[in-house]
Amino acid sequence: MKRLQYILVLGVVALTIASCATKRPFTTTDKDKYNLGEQEIKLLQFYLAGDITLYNGSRDGTTQTEGGELVIKDEQNLNKIIIPNGTRGVVEVVEDKALYVSFEEGKNLKFEASNIDGKYRLEKARTGSNGRAIVNYGGEEYYISTTSLKAYLMYKLKNSTRRRSTQKTVKGRKL
Repeated sequence: MKRLQYILVLGVVALTIASCATKRPFTTTDKDKYNLGEQEIKLLQFYLAGDITLYNGSRDGTTQTEGGELVIKDEQNLNKIIIPNGTRGVVEVVEDKALYVSFEEGKNLKFEASNIDGKYRLEKARTGSNGRAIVNYGGEEYYISTTSLKAYLMYKLKNSTRRRSTQKTVKGRKL
């Protein structure tokens, strides 16, 4: 009897572990393999793999004379947005090879499928005059670090397999 209970508990634990969802990169292969359309993609919960750091700002430098002295004023305003690894996001717009993912209300970033591995990575809008990558976020332009361009999307995949089996031992018949 105890042996049967042990086997039953072991089976429940194995089933629980096997049914847990694992995070994996979202790729064009997965999109095609599971035949995911726009509506299905919009219903998936996505997670960021890697940190994204956005920054923009302004600098105002003026030179003037005050009280017989030369005064150099240098004012800087810096805005920095950090979207850490593991942050949840939802897809707002699906294009052929691009997904616009929102990590906060009213703002999204463009992720485009890589030609090399199919992962949906953060896509720059353009390169600035200083050679730094620029993205659009919430209607504003932000510079991004080169490590931010390596960030990609992940999703949870859960395998759910149900098997039903019955077992019976027949003792035979007597006349």
